[in-house]
Order: sequence, then C-alpha cells, then structure tokens
Amino acid sequence: MNQGYVSIILHSHMPFVRHPEVDDSLEERWLFEAISECYLPLINVYDNLIKDDINFKITMSITPTLMSMLEDSYLQNRYLEYLEKSIDLSEKEKSRTKNDKALNKLAYFYNERFNNLMSTYKNYDYNLMNAFRKFDDLGKLELITSAATHGLLPLLMANPETVIAQLATGIQSYIDSIGHVPKGIWLPECAYTYSLDRILKDLGIEYFISESTAVLNASPKPRYGTYAPIATPNGVCTFGRDIEASHQVWSNFTGYPGDPSYREFYRDIGFELPMEYIKPYINKGGIRLDTGVKYYKITEKTDNKEYYNRRNAMEKVNEHAKHFVSSRHNQISCIYKNMEQPPIIVCPYDTELFGHWWFEGPEFIDNVIRRSAEERVNYEIITPSQYLGKYPMIQCSNPCPSSWGENGDYSVWMNPSNDWVYKEIHGCAENMKRLARIYDDPNDLQKRALNQAARELMLAEASDWTFMIKNNTTDQYAVERVKKHVERFNKLYEDITKDTLESIFISKLEELDNIFKNINYKVYKKDVY
Repeated sequence: MNQGYVSIILHSHMPFVRHPEVDDSLEERWLFEAISECYLPLINVYDNLIKDDINFKITMSITPTLMSMLEDSYLQNRYLEYLEKSIDLSEKEKSRTKNDKALNKLAYFYNERFNNLMSTYKNYDYNLMNAFRKFDDLGKLELITSAATHGLLPLLMANPETVIAQLATGIQSYIDSIGHVPKGIWLPECAYTYSLDRILKDLGIEYFISESTAVLNASPKPRYGTYAPIATPNGVCTFGRDIEASHQVWSNFTGYPGDPSYREFYRDIGFELPMEYIKPYINKGGIRLDTGVKYYKITEKTDNKEYYNRRNAMEKVNEHAKHFVSSRHNQISCIYKNMEQPPIIVCPYDTELFGHWWFEGPEFIDNVIRRSAEERVNYEIITPSQYLGKYPMIQCSNPCPSSWGENGDYSVWMNPSNDWVYKEIHGCAENMKRLARIYDDPNDLQKRALNQAARELMLAEASDWTFMIKNNTTDQYAVERVKKHVERFNKLYEDITKDTLESIFISKLEELDNIFKNINYKVYKKDVY
C-alpha cells in the first residue's frame, strides 16, 4: 500500500572554469574528474535502469555554468584527452602490477571502467547534455535550473536587479539547452531570504528546494514540518530537506560513505608512484595530481590501508541501500497516519558526492531505485512537481532565511576573510544598472560590450569563490578569478562610457568567458521588488 513519497534530488554544479589561454589548466580537472566519477557513471545507471525496464523518477538540477561547460566543444576535447590518458595509464598499470594479484585485479578494473566511460562518452557524441535531455524527454529525470553563476542570492539583494539577472539568465540558459521552461529551481547553497519568492513567482518558477530550517522555522509553523511542502506568501512552494535521510548520507561520523570497505579518496597513485613514471599523467608543470587510480579502501582511521576490494564494496552498497530504503519505509509508516495527505521525504544531495567523494555512490543510487521499484515498500519515488500535481492544497507559510551551509546561515560566504568581494561586486552591479538604463539602443559594438560586462559581473558573483576563500581551498585561484572579472568589467565600463571600445579586446573576452550566448544586459533594467 502506498502511504507516502520519496523525492531524490541531485544538485549538479561546477564553477565556470575554462582556460584556453593555458596549455594545461589545473582547475579544468575539477570538471574532468566530475565527468569521469559522477556524471558518466550516473548516465550509465540511468541507461541500465531503462534497459531493465525499471521505472524511476529523479529530480536533477544542472547549473547553467555546468551546462555551458558540458556543451563547450573546447572542454569536450580537453576531457577526451584527459580520458585517453586515463586509459593509457590503466594499460601501463596492468603491466606494472602483474606480480601482485590483488593490485593487478584492480588495475584491470580501472582499465575496463575507463574504457566503458569512453564508450558512453562517444555514444552521446561527447556532449553529456544529450544524455540528460534524453532522460528528461523520457520523463525519467526532471531537470531543474539554478541561478546563472551560482551567486548566493541573499547576499546580492543589496541590488535586487542583480538577483533578477542571475535568476532570469539562469532560466533562459536552461530553456536554450533543454528546450522548455523549468518547473523548479535549486537556489544556490539552498540560500533563501524574504522577497526571493516574489522574483521566483514572476519568473514562472513553481518550487524550490530549501534547508530543513527554512521550513521548520517558517511562520506560521508548518503543520507537517518537512513532510509536506509549504507555499510562500507569493505562492511558490518549497520542499525542506529531510534531516534523517540527509544524515545517513552526509554525516562525517555515521554516514554511509565513511564505511571502511569503501574506496579511500585520499590515496592516489598520482602522489605515490615515481615522478618519471607518473609524469605524463599529471600536470605538465610537474605538479602531482589525482589520476583517479586509487588502490586502497578506507579501512579504519589508520595510515596502514588495505587494498580496495570491489566485491566487498558492492556488498556494502547493497547493505546500505537496503538500510536507506527500509528507513524511508519506516519513517512513512510512523508519520502517514498523522497526516491528512501522504507525506513526502525530500532527499537532496550534491551530485558530486556520488562517485567523487563516495566512489560507490552511483551504485548506491542504482540500488535504492531498484529496491524501491521491486520490493514491497510503502512509498513511491516522485518529483516535487508530481507531488504538487497530486496534492495542490498546500499550507501557506513564510520560510525562514537560511542556507544549507555551516550554521544554517550565510556566514561561510560572507565573513572577514571574503567580505571584500561584496564591496567589489556591489560597486560593479551599480554601474551595470547604470549602463542598462543609459544604453537603451546601442550599436553592435556597444551591445557586445554591454553583454560581456554582464557576463563578467555574473562570473565575479559566483558563490564558489567566497567559499574557496573561506575554506582556504584553492583560495589564491578564487581571489584571482574575482579580481580578474571585476577588472574586466571595470575596463568595459570605462570603454563604454568614454566611447573608447575596441573590438579586439571585446573579442578576446568573448572567447575567454563565452558563457550565456543569449545573455541580454537589459535584464538589469527589470523592476525592483
């Protein structure tokens, strides 16, 4: 008997990193690792589920920056080179490890895996968006969007036009790629504040995903907590993250990914084998990097790691998926009798957890879907929009400002280490608004410059940069990116206002920062809410 629903929501995001001016960009590998470890494996999971006639429905947000990179021919070719090197390295590893049976078995595993990834990549004509569009068309995925460059919207509200521009450009980018209007949106970092719902409503968004506290601390207090969506004062619905389902996957202490049988993330041959052997497969500057070939399992909290055993890891996946499914079944059994409509358990996660940080994550997703479809469970996996279609009577309540970051607030993205960023981008935003008001009928060169200025501003606003600065992870790169985009914006602003534009300079920026081909700078003229 169906007593409730579960919604699995995967948030897929990478900052816009594209460096044709550099021969071998370290940061472009972030995308390549995610493609090899997360996106292609999940595509294989979806294809196999369809092949086996297993019904499934997953919600997947793909941010506009990630969509742009996946569809970019330059990055597609760079990834192809990366994957070819992975295959070549795994071939060499088969030979190098021939005298160690356990290690050699793993080398063959990686070689087969990389070749399988290549086959999938070619099958979709080197463009992963071809796969995601297919699954969306088949009704297996409900693709949703996000803000243009993943700007933390509450911290941009000093200039509401900037928030409108981020959202409107993100939605237009989705339409350009997917071919229809998105029903839902993933607010960057699940960060919400009052009045955002009015903008979302005017842009045609039906729902967004929020942190549990946004719903639990809403006013008036929601009757069913996070087990049902709430409607904001402007009629946009929000679904709060389920705490129990989140902890089972995310928790550093009790979460599934930390099991000793799973692959150890931090032991990679790129850091362990002799430089003369590994050099062709790392950075051309000789900087040691992850290769994706990792031979050890987590074991325990010890430096004496044991070899990874794929069979044992898959047994653990089966065990954890069984536990996850039974937990959702038991949750629903406990709460459905106290509700006037079936509950929905919302399970939102970063896509990159599944495969990158948790190597066995895609197999976990596969196992959960199969068990949910084939076993006698009391729930159905659906999307938020499907739930709203079935149960349109939603309690009205005003969500609490919040995020899914540390402390549930915005402090990760604005603190003494990175608050200088907002002074820079707010100043640029004021000038962008001024340009949009003044240049209502620009000539072709001015229009190109105005659109490029909008791109540079949005790229500077990405929440990734302030996150990296706060956490001291590639913080130098993040600082350089902010300063570079601000500098480019200021140069464009000066050239536009002084009528000293040069086509060569604009063309250079259009090549370097080629995101959002249909961007319209006039979005900064939108009414303030």
